[in-house]
Amino acid sequence: MKKTLLNAYIISMPFTSAFCISSSLSWPLIISSCCSLFLIFYLLIGNKIHIPSGKPLFSLFLFLLSIAFSFFINDILFPTNTTVFSKTVNHLLAYFASFINFYISILLLFYLNGDYFIPEKIEERITWVLLFSCIFAIVEFIAKNIFFIDFDRIVPHPSVEQMNALALGDIFKSIRARGLSEEPGHFAFMIDLFLPLAIHYLFFSGVCLLKRGLKIAIVAIFVVTIILTFSTAAFFALPIGLFIAFAYFRKHLVSYLPQIVIAGILLFGSALVLDSYFPIVTQLALDIDQKTSNSGSMDDRSMRSYLFQNYYSKAPILNKVIGYGPSGYLRAGMEADADSFLVLYQTFTFESGILGMLLFTGFLWFIFAFIRKIIFPLNFFLFYSFILGLIHYFFISNYWYPWYWFICAYITYIGTLSKYSSTED
Repeated sequence: MKKTLLNAYIISMPFTSAFCISSSLSWPLIISSCCSLFLIFYLLIGNKIHIPSGKPLFSLFLFLLSIAFSFFINDILFPTNTTVFSKTVNHLLAYFASFINFYISILLLFYLNGDYFIPEKIEERITWVLLFSCIFAIVEFIAKNIFFIDFDRIVPHPSVEQMNALALGDIFKSIRARGLSEEPGHFAFMIDLFLPLAIHYLFFSGVCLLKRGLKIAIVAIFVVTIILTFSTAAFFALPIGLFIAFAYFRKHLVSYLPQIVIAGILLFGSALVLDSYFPIVTQLALDIDQKTSNSGSMDDRSMRSYLFQNYYSKAPILNKVIGYGPSGYLRAGMEADADSFLVLYQTFTFESGILGMLLFTGFLWFIFAFIRKIIFPLNFFLFYSFILGLIHYFFISNYWYPWYWFICAYITYIGTLSKYSSTED
């Protein structure tokens, strides 16, 4: 049962919008809730779960406690805007449901399954799930842009029923691929997070028996799919994250320098060849240029960042320390949804204050500490994925997606296995 639940959850992770029951009930949430109920029942009948290290769990618990405390102060003890109470409660539940289901329950299931879910098995499942998602997105892109099929009528998305977001630029107009997610940028976020794990499994785990040509083809599918999302955040995060990972692991990577250079040349050359026949790379460059130079998206982000700075700088000391509570932007007098923040760190700071943000930073620090305990090169790919998530959250604030918290739970779990412990300090 415990293995089935964890396998089902991994398979469900891409389905955050497509084929979901409603906009608030995604398949990862439903299955992870089943995992949580299973764990509650497992503990109630007298069983125990051995937790090698409780530091990240404790720091996350304190962060959630700070959110609840801010809610109590702002909405129960000193309510200033009772009209937003129901939405505040929904956001409070979203905090607890996301972190309990997507991190705590999954981590405990990893511990319960013991040596069965070793890194190679987890990464194998992630690789095939990612491959399915990417093939699905490529089919979607071809159906919409070449055969002009209304793909959204075939594949229901309860949150955003029709996705007609166009890639900017003058070469060709194409509807961006969103796969099984709500938006293309969110889908690119998932690919970025899982891509390092898939590459590690395919080329460095030593257990993948596929031919090298097939492995390269699979990675090519991943890369092409990222391009088809035309996500500025994804193509900003990938090279920046890789540079940070290379810089941090530079001592380990010296011996791999020739292979890295050859891989870089092959990748660059392949991109040029592809672009000469199908100028999708040029289109991507134009799309990113227009988004970052003069677009409504950039103006909107700038305005929301300005609102955060303006409102937070004028907030009372109490609200600076403990925040305005869940959906605090409404309590502070901003407009519903239109003025919500698009940066996770701004959202957490505004809703849980400096106190909550410090506790969340502590949680991330403990995750990073686990990465340092893991053997190379596995720790390199986990670090890369970890950093990619941190970078992406400068572009989005959707903490209710399961992918990054799965990565954090995976790192925590692997970091406690002696077989994968590094002997270096």
